Amino acid sequence: VAATPATGSSDAVTLGLEIKLEPGWKTYWRAPGEGGMPPRFDWSGSANLAGMAVSWPAPKRFEIGGMESIGYADHVILPLEAKLARPGEALAVKLALRYAVCREICMLVEADLALDLPAAAAQPGAQSEHAAAIARFQARVPRPGAEHGWRIAGISRKTMGEGSERRDLVVVDVAAGAAPFEAPELLIEGPGIRFGKAMEKPAQDGSHRRFVAAIQASGAPAGDLVLTLIDGKRAGTFTVPVPR
Repeated sequence: VAATPATGSSDAVTLGLEIKLEPGWKTYWRAPGEGGMPPRFDWSGSANLAGMAVSWPAPKRFEIGGMESIGYADHVILPLEAKLARPGEALAVKLALRYAVCREICMLVEADLALDLPAAAAQPGAQSEHAAAIARFQARVPRPGAEHGWRIAGISRKTMGEGSERRDLVVVDVAAGAAPFEAPELLIEGPGIRFGKAMEKPAQDGSHRRFVAAIQASGAPAGDLVLTLIDGKRAGTFTVPVPR
C-alpha cells in the first residue's frame, strides 16, 4: 500500500507492507526469538527503485509449542521508504516475500506482490486512503532511546556454571529519565546469534532496571548489539558495542 497516489517530485515515497492475520495467528519480527523466521524481502523485480528501507513497529512476545517468540498478531503494517532511482518518474514495486505464520504450528508462506505508482505530480498534502494507517504503525517504530530520556547505564558479559551447565550471559542496566519505567521489556539482537529472553532482575527503584539474557551459542557475538526497550506505548532503541 502507498501513502500517496503518485510519486510526485520527491526522491522517496512512503509505502507499507500490510499483513492481516486471522484470530490466533501470528507472524514474526526481524529477530524472531527462540523459534520462527523473520520475513525475507526480494525487491529485485522492481523498476525505478534505488533502495527500500523497512521499519519495524514495536513487537510483542508470544509462546508457541513451548518456545517464546517475538512478532505481531492480528494486523501489522511495516512502514517502507522507497528511494527512487529517477525522481519524478513512475515507480513499479515488485516484492517476492517469504514469511512464517503460526498458530499451534508454523507455516512458511510465499507471496508475490506488486504496486505501481504513476509519475503524476502530487497535489500539496495529497494522501491515499492508506496514509493514516501507515502513520499509526510508523508511530510505533522505536525511536532512539535518548529521545525518551533513557540511557544504557551499563552492559557486561558474565559466565555461570561449569561443564554442560556453563552459560554465557549478557547483563544490561538501563536508566529512565523523568518518567520512571512501568513494565519494561528488553529485546537483544546481535549478528549471527540469538539471545534468550531478557529476564528482569530486582532493581532499586523504577528509574533503574537490570536485565539478564543468555547467549544461545558458543563464543562471543561479533559486531554491535541492538537493544530495543519497550515500556507500554514507549519504545526506544540503542546500538552498543558487544561486551567482552
